[in-house]
Parts: sequence; structure tokens; C-alpha cells
Amino acid sequence: MAHAHHFLERLDRVTREQTEFALELYRDHEAVAYVLQHVNLPAEAGRVALSVEDPREGPFVIVTREGRFVTCLGRGMHHEHPVVPRPQLDALLAKVADKRARRELAQRELRPDEEEENFFQRIVSRGRRFAREDFVAVSSFEAMLGIQPYLVMLELAVEVVGTRAAMVHGAHKVVIKGSSRPAFEKQDRLEWSIAHLMLLSGAADRRELDEILARTREGKISPTFACSAQAGSTFFFRAAWAAARLGKGVLPIYKTAFASAEDWMAILDAGLGLGALGLRHAGLTAEVKRTLQGYEPPPEGSDPNPVAATRATVAKAVLETMENADERTAAVLKIGRDMAVSAGGHLPQGHPQRFDKPEDVPEELARTEILSIDADVHEGAIQTLLFAALPLAARAAAEDFYHPREIVRAWYGQWSPEETLERLKRFARAAPKKESARAEPKPGRNEPCPCGSGKKWKKCHGA
Repeated sequence: MAHAHHFLERLDRVTREQTEFALELYRDHEAVAYVLQHVNLPAEAGRVALSVEDPREGPFVIVTREGRFVTCLGRGMHHEHPVVPRPQLDALLAKVADKRARRELAQRELRPDEEEENFFQRIVSRGRRFAREDFVAVSSFEAMLGIQPYLVMLELAVEVVGTRAAMVHGAHKVVIKGSSRPAFEKQDRLEWSIAHLMLLSGAADRRELDEILARTREGKISPTFACSAQAGSTFFFRAAWAAARLGKGVLPIYKTAFASAEDWMAILDAGLGLGALGLRHAGLTAEVKRTLQGYEPPPEGSDPNPVAATRATVAKAVLETMENADERTAAVLKIGRDMAVSAGGHLPQGHPQRFDKPEDVPEELARTEILSIDADVHEGAIQTLLFAALPLAARAAAEDFYHPREIVRAWYGQWSPEETLERLKRFARAAPKKESARAEPKPGRNEPCPCGSGKKWKKCHGA
């Protein structure tokens, strides 16, 4: 308490406005603890200077490494402690405020019969109907989760691949019966769980993002391919967004993944990830462009390697998007407005979620409509949309991928097995068709053996 008393006595060294800010810090031990946990401090530093204004001249609030308040230094009073500049301090305090707002929403979202841990069941149970309020509520527990969302996503991706392989065969002939409905629903929920967990993983704090990097640094595929491999446009958008959130440290991984991938979807995932990194982080833009410029299209008239040709095509498309980011964003938002008009077109006149003209659709709604669309990336037009909307995805907030619950209820309706079947058909259409194996007719037992030995079949290869 002696430290705190001394601190309060020294507040006469600063202006009234600066005193109010210092007292806000003093009263908010949780916020100060969060700040100290998320700044890089020298191991030997016992005290820290929180900058109230200028990072060199002050004033400063001096606290111990454990968060106890020591004193307040007026402008021009120098010290030897590491400094947390005011912009960094404000950014960390804003994160604290955001986390508190999310926790408050989570408490309001709780149903009378629901416990906090039940929020996580929504990830699995609500599929595409997972609303923005659901995501914000779940993300309020992010600090408790660590990198578990990412690890669970990888586990689910393995399970989905296995079950899909069994379900894809003959998907175009499937007639859905009551007994098969649970299997389709389970597949749907698992696939969408991957999409939600990808965003929850990317929304983590820097510490958790660095841990994801550490676990994936030696891999030859990107850390986000498990999401993209679900072959829907929103899955690719979420993967690209997560790549951008992982930041500078993930750039070498995406370079390696882009250069070594043999599967066209893995190439597309890595290429979009590179583009997202360059679009979200100005400091990486030049390096990403240099990387992509190294993939030249094959010379005309040559017999190109199809994998190399795909890589060059993706590199060119991402580069063009990076050069025309604002123009592409405006174009896809226009598409999003048109889609929103169509999505609510079945609603009665005057319904609050019905928009009769594209210009009536708010930009936020148009953005989410593009980012949340689950379109088949095997189609050329959807691949074009992926490149065009990449700036929108790279610069989005995690909740931008979700519509508010009122929109979800009005536009989406109830889940049906046909939704999952359509997703399975994408893979069925893309799978190479196998020629039926035909057995060669065997010669008769007493006929000459076709090997040319001169013996009868029954005494030669037929023995």
C-alpha cells in the first residue's frame, strides 16, 4: 500500500486530464495486468513506465512488473525503466474493453438452462446457422482456450476426410431416407465446425498465434489448408484471413507451401494466404509480390507441367488483385448487395430483412454476404470471386464472416440433408472417373497358351 500512497501523492505532477487517465489505470488492475502480460519486458526489469503522452518526455505512470503502482513522473522527469508507449497502451486497453464487451454479450446470450461451457456446443450444433452473436460469445472465452480450437480443427478435418470418402461415392445417385439423415447432419456439422474453429483460432492473442506457428513451422502444407480443403468459398476466405492474422512469422511457411504443393487446392490455399499477408500487412507487401512474380507462365507453344501452370496462374491472379485491391473490393461489394437482395427476396414486403434495391443494402451486410457464401470452388466463376474478394477477406474482422441472428433466421431457414448432399456432389464431380476394369478372356484348358511356349494352357500359365 505504501507504493500506492506515494503514487497518489505524485499525481499533482500532471494535468487534470492526465490525472483522470492515471486514475483509470489505478482502478483497473485487470487491465494493467493484461498490458504487462502482453508487452515484451527485459527479464531484469522490475518496474515499467506506462506513457501517458510522449514516450520520451512523459508523463509516466511507474508500476512494478507485478502491477503495483509506484509513482507518477511529470513531463521531463527521466527514468531508466522500459516504456510502454501510449499508442501501444491504448491498443491493449482497447482489447481489454473488447473482451469485456464480449463477456457481457456472452452472459446475455446464456439461456436460463445453459451453462457457459455449453457455448462451445454451438460450434458443433448450429452449422451454417451459427450467428454473429454466437461467435462473439464463444470468442469471449478465447483466453481460456489457448490453441485448443486449432488442434480440434485439425482433428475434425481428419475425421471429415474419412467420412466424406465413404459418402462421396455415388453421391449423384443418393436418395436421402430418414435413416440416412443423421449421417448427413453429422457431416454438415463437422464441416462447419472446421470453418468456425478456423476463425476462433485466428482471433487468438499473439501468444497463441505464435504457438500455432511453432507447431506448424516444419510442415509442407499451410497451417490453414485443413479449412480450405472443405472446398467452399467461405472456407478459403477464412483460411486466407487466418493466414493474415498469423502475421509475418508465417510468411516462410506459405512460401514453402506454395512452391511445393502438388494439389491444386493446396496451391490455391497457399497463394491466397500469401496475398492476404501482403494485403493486411504493408511491411510484407513488397516481399509477397517478389515471391509471386517469380512464378512465370510457361512459354507459348511449350508442353507445360500442369502443376507449374496452376502455380503460375494463381500467382498472376493474386498479383493482379493486390495491384487493384480497392477496385476489386468495390466490385465484390456490389455483388454482395445483389446477393443480399436475392437472399431476402422470399420475405414479404415490408419485412425488415428484405431489401428491394441493392443500394438499400448496408455495406456491412454486403461484406458478410460475400465472405459467408458457401460456393463450389471447383467452378471457374467462384475461383475468380476468390481472387477478387481476397482484399475484403484479408482485412476483415472475424465477426464479419457471420450475419446477425436476425438475418440468419430470416434468410437461411432450417437445415436439410440436401445441403450436405450438394457439398458432397462437389467432390464427386471433381473426382477423376475410373475406367471399369475388364477381365481378359482366358483361353480354353486344352488351347495353346498365349505366352508362346507351345504348351497347352492347362499345363502352362493355367496350371
